[in-house]
Amino acid sequence: MQTHATAHNRVRAIFFLHGAAFSSWVPHIPLVQERLGLGHDELGGILLAAAIGVLAVMPIAGRLADRFGSERVVRYSGLFYFIAVGVPAFMPDYLSISIAMFALGFSGAFLDVAMNANGLQVERVKGRSIMSGLHGFWSLGGFVGAGIAAAWFALPISNEFHLPIVLSLFLVAHIIAQVGLLSDHAASEHLSGPKDASKTTATKTKDRNLFLMLLPFGVCAFIGQFGEGVLTDWATVFMNSELSSGPTLAAVGFAIYSFAMAATRLSGDALVIRYGRVLVLLTSSVLASLGTLVLTLSPNIVIAWIGCGIAGMGLAVILPLLLSAASQSTGKGGGAVVSIIAATGYSAIMAGPPVIGAIGEALGLVTAFALTSAFLAMIIPVYLLTMRRRLQIAANG
Repeated sequence: MQTHATAHNRVRAIFFLHGAAFSSWVPHIPLVQERLGLGHDELGGILLAAAIGVLAVMPIAGRLADRFGSERVVRYSGLFYFIAVGVPAFMPDYLSISIAMFALGFSGAFLDVAMNANGLQVERVKGRSIMSGLHGFWSLGGFVGAGIAAAWFALPISNEFHLPIVLSLFLVAHIIAQVGLLSDHAASEHLSGPKDASKTTATKTKDRNLFLMLLPFGVCAFIGQFGEGVLTDWATVFMNSELSSGPTLAAVGFAIYSFAMAATRLSGDALVIRYGRVLVLLTSSVLASLGTLVLTLSPNIVIAWIGCGIAGMGLAVILPLLLSAASQSTGKGGGAVVSIIAATGYSAIMAGPPVIGAIGEALGLVTAFALTSAFLAMIIPVYLLTMRRRLQIAANG
């Protein structure tokens, strides 16, 4: 059990570092927009490049994680990710930053799929829900990364030194943390022992229908991740342009959003066990929609911060809840589940921002955020129409 506890702590650290690195880049987005003189549609275009990078990796990340072991994919994809995060902030023109954003989306999604696959293996070995907690460590890392950025921007230190220094530290920490991750082989031996021919045949038959079984989970994941992508990439821009907050106060708003997500996710496993996945999912949809609407209609920065906090609470457990439920309802963990849901869900976290950029350029950011708020509420009818029985069949963790 000590080995499993160690593996749990190691994958927690990987989630934390991934979130910290990404949130370190986010406060630089309005600075890059201002430096290069990008309109909302052009900013949406470079974010679309990251979305394409995410989509490009989805067909292969899950397969590689299952074939070579999620722990190995975590190890090597992280080496590229922590370098790629810092590159876009230094690109001199639209083409070069678009290429850099593609690399950021590609490497980030590669690590994302692998670490979630590894987390599902640890969850299955431990026999209890841990995915919300793992995503809580991602958000806790996001809070720390955004907090460091906010403090850095407030000090009389050049912003150019921020990303190279913090990402170098995160890279060293990743190299240390990946040692001791649970191997997929060890997880399989612990769960089932040697496979017989009948089990292998049944598994192959089940795999044929896996996509259709997971599609409802993926649709809800898409909606939630769409909102998360919009809040992550556009909240600071919204506060800076619509409320004239300045980069420091906008970074504080993003830190509040990240803290609310971290706090909710860290308690998410207990909430699922106590209240059940259905109630937690539907409540999350309501809070996500409400928080985004509060941010949209906020007359000042303080109300905007409140909206960020409510939205963070709502978006917090949607994805980990769906990943855990999908793994349990199909009896599969690892890259197979993550990659299928990621194909519909994770792509949204990158696809949402460019869509909002185009809408924002045509109709204004206020309208774009209002539409996002309405879209987040669609999880409720999707659940009622397509996945009520499947989500209720899965135990509450």
